[in-house]
Amino acid sequence: MGALFGSISALLIGFADLFGRRVVGASSATTAAATMQFVAVFSALGSMVLVASSFGWRDLVIGALSGLGMGAGLALYYGGIARSSSTVVAPLVGVMSAVIPYGYTLATGARPSPLALGGAVVAFAGLAIITAGKPKGRTAFVRTGLTWGFASGLGYGFGLSVIIGASSASGAWPAVSQRIVAFLLMVVVARGVSVPVIPPKGLRLSAVTAGVLAGLTTIFFLLGVQTDAPPAVVTASMFPAASVAIGRFVYRDPVTRMQAVGIGVVLLGVAGVVGG
Repeated sequence: MGALFGSISALLIGFADLFGRRVVGASSATTAAATMQFVAVFSALGSMVLVASSFGWRDLVIGALSGLGMGAGLALYYGGIARSSSTVVAPLVGVMSAVIPYGYTLATGARPSPLALGGAVVAFAGLAIITAGKPKGRTAFVRTGLTWGFASGLGYGFGLSVIIGASSASGAWPAVSQRIVAFLLMVVVARGVSVPVIPPKGLRLSAVTAGVLAGLTTIFFLLGVQTDAPPAVVTASMFPAASVAIGRFVYRDPVTRMQAVGIGVVLLGVAGVVGG
C-alpha cells in the first residue's frame, strides 16, 4: 500500500503542475505558490473526513518544519520552471526529493527487501538519466533551471524527510500545519518582492484546483510513509515523469530521447519496488 499511495501522490503533483503553471505564466511563481499553499490548507482539513487524525503538538511541529522546506521547494520549483523548463527542473528536483528522504528512511532503520532496494537504485538511475537528458544548445537556460532545481530539491528533500517522523495516528494534522507554515512563508516572500498573493481574475480557478491537488499530495504521501516508508518515497519520486509528460503535451516543453528512456527506466525501477 505504501507504493500505491506514493504513486498517487506523484500523479497528483503532475496534475497540480498542469494548473499551477497557468498561474505562473500569467503572474509569478510566488503568487502561484502562495495561493496553492493557502488552498492546500483547506484541502488537508477536508481530508480529515476520510482520514482518521489524532491531534498532537509534536506532529504539528513536525508538519510545520516540513512546511518550511516544502514551501521553499515549491516556490523555487515554479521559479525554475518560469525561467527555464519543467524538463530541466523537475527531474533534478525529483532525484533530490527522492534520494534525500529515502536515505533518511534507511538511516533511521528501514530494511527494504533486496528486490525493493534494487528497484529503488534503478528508479533513481532513471531519474538521473532524465536529468542528464536535458535539452542542449541553450547553456544559460539549462544552467538557470539546474540552479533553481537544486535549491528546490534541497527544500523538498528536507520537508519530505522531516514529515516521515510524524506518528501513524496523526493522520492529516501534519499536512495542515505543513501547509499553514508554507503559506505564511510565501506571504513573507511575496511582500518582500512586491508581488500579489492573489492571482489575477480568470486564473483563480486554476490556482484553487492546483492547491487542492497539492494538498492531497501530502495526504497520500503521509499515508504512504505511515504504511511503508521506503517504497512510498520511491514511488512518490515518479512525479518528474508526470511533470515532463504534461510539460511536453500541454506546454510543448522540449523532451529529448534520453529523457524518454529515463522515464521508462524509472517505471521499471518502480515495478521492482512494488514487487519487493
